[in-house]
Amino acid sequence: MSEQLLNQPRARQLMEREGVDGLLAATFENVYYLSNVWMENFFVLPRQTQGFAIVARDTLARPIVVASIGEVANYAESAVADCTLITYGQFYRFVNEHAQLSAGESTVKDRVIDHPDRSRSNVIEALASGLQEAGLTRATVAYDERGLFIETFAALQQRLPDVKFIPGYQLLRRIRAVKTAEELRRLEAVLRVNEGAMLAAMKVARPGVTEQDMIEEFERYVVSRGAKVMFTQIAFGPRGGQGYVMKRDAVLSEGEVIRFDVGCMLDGYNTDIARNFSIGEPDERCIRYFDATVAGIDAAAAAMQPGATAAEVFHAAVAAVRENGIPQFARTHVGHGIGLEVYDIPLLAPTDKTPIEDGMVLQIETPYYELGWAGIQPEDTVVATSSGGTNLTSLSRKFEVVNPAQRPK
Repeated sequence: MSEQLLNQPRARQLMEREGVDGLLAATFENVYYLSNVWMENFFVLPRQTQGFAIVARDTLARPIVVASIGEVANYAESAVADCTLITYGQFYRFVNEHAQLSAGESTVKDRVIDHPDRSRSNVIEALASGLQEAGLTRATVAYDERGLFIETFAALQQRLPDVKFIPGYQLLRRIRAVKTAEELRRLEAVLRVNEGAMLAAMKVARPGVTEQDMIEEFERYVVSRGAKVMFTQIAFGPRGGQGYVMKRDAVLSEGEVIRFDVGCMLDGYNTDIARNFSIGEPDERCIRYFDATVAGIDAAAAAMQPGATAAEVFHAAVAAVRENGIPQFARTHVGHGIGLEVYDIPLLAPTDKTPIEDGMVLQIETPYYELGWAGIQPEDTVVATSSGGTNLTSLSRKFEVVNPAQRPK
């Protein structure tokens, strides 16, 4: 069994403030956050998968998972210690009568083969049972409206008319915004994988390689460390200023800017970082502009004092980039929270008044994209503390220029 990720004191405080008795999660990130149960079908079949986690405010450590009976294996391998499982539907598995079953296999055998009668006939009955088990059939429940299917929600309301359902997606995101020690550990672990993959990709960089060559090396490294590739934007020269394209056939020339904007997931947690490199000396303006954008990151980190707003951090970053050499610099945002979603809250944007809180983890990015030239993009992972932002990224914060003579032909 696994440790619960939920920040229980924060969840209880925010739920009390909003008069919420329980939470009903229905997306991968929120189900995993409440229960630690991984449902791969959220990735494979995102528009068909229905899986849920339910917690009551007074029993946050005892989540109830409602899932298709085919998901029992994930429950058996990963659920938190006091998690209850309620299944629905049918599934067929068979047992090798000569095998010694593991604990996980024995749980699957018990739930799927020996006692399929424990499973409810459909998702509505299973959800109703879960809410009843949690003591929430006459309560106010914040539900994950971005994941609960419209028809499922309508039927659930009819089945449980005494439950007051209110939209809870933003409440769940606010709870998740401040990370626990376990979440910080996972975020640092996946960040190291991302950094290592970026450096692995640079080991094959030389004039004549394609973007695809480097992308393959990056993704090979990520998978070899047990992580999941989320996005791999490695672009050469002017393509870096253009934006993501499906073609990955650009060929690297000496002195050309290499732009990385890459992310992966490990144990449910995401990373999203960016850097620039070149093989041989680039255009002199590249390094000046890179240094200016790094100055923006540093200014944003310094502004990440608890009590400051996301908008104030945004304005500090933009002003610093302009003052340090890119007077025309403009952005819609300069970063975002990171965690179970690539974009957690807050968004470091001029209209986001979210207060910065101790324990928030943010990606700070100040990219400059110029068509016909290049994409300049540093991006760091920064955790908010009582004295300002602390950078968790270990990569060099310089524009890295590699001597082409050091690369094999």
